[in-house]
Amino acid sequence: MDFEAYVELKEPLQENEMREVDLDCGSQGKKKVLLVKQKGVLSALGSKCTHFGAPLATGVLGEGIVRCPWHGACFNISTDVCPVCLIYLGDIEDFPGIDSLPCYQVDEVGNNKLRIKASKTDIMAETRIKTMASRNPKIENTFVILGGGPAGASCAEVLRQEGFQGRIVLVCKEKQLPYDRTMLSKTLDSKIESIQLRTQDFYDNHQIETLLGTEVTEVDFEKKQVKLSTAVTLPYTKLVIATGC
Repeated sequence: MDFEAYVELKEPLQENEMREVDLDCGSQGKKKVLLVKQKGVLSALGSKCTHFGAPLATGVLGEGIVRCPWHGACFNISTDVCPVCLIYLGDIEDFPGIDSLPCYQVDEVGNNKLRIKASKTDIMAETRIKTMASRNPKIENTFVILGGGPAGASCAEVLRQEGFQGRIVLVCKEKQLPYDRTMLSKTLDSKIESIQLRTQDFYDNHQIETLLGTEVTEVDFEKKQVKLSTAVTLPYTKLVIATGC
């Protein structure tokens, strides 16, 4: 960790309290950090929801989670790692957000004085992408996901985040990559590039195949294959139908 800064609190943080504080980042200006105290443990995370940037300090603090006040995205604030699902501090737990929060090391070093450590990259970041598994060409298992909305896109990402190394194919009827459809009711002149959930480079880097402008004409559940409008027959090991959203 190559960044270190100190914060002096006017009043001590109380149990089950969230508080937004300013962190002096030198030449890069100030950075807002969310402090949370629960079960006597202090945590430091990014202060804004990764969905639309809502201030999480005004959200709802639950048992091990903080929920965004605007659209309900949920983030883990517990420092205990779940041995089954491997949920870490700051990880996204519920949508509509898809990115996790950056998190930092925090220590009490004096009377109402805290030391925060992080890498320079992490301290200035607003979001964090969970670790993704790499594609292993020796694994023949194939997940085919029907539907290019947020549900289908999230499914593809979570498969990689949970360690799936087989083939993932995302079939999208629209000619665009998955995008945030809620934005269409807020800004009518939105350009598709500005509301896409991920770029094509993201899908390429994580070896998630995207078939855009492609319709499904038939699903053969017995043979485990999908027939596409491009005259291609796509075999699958597992099929996810996410055409509703």
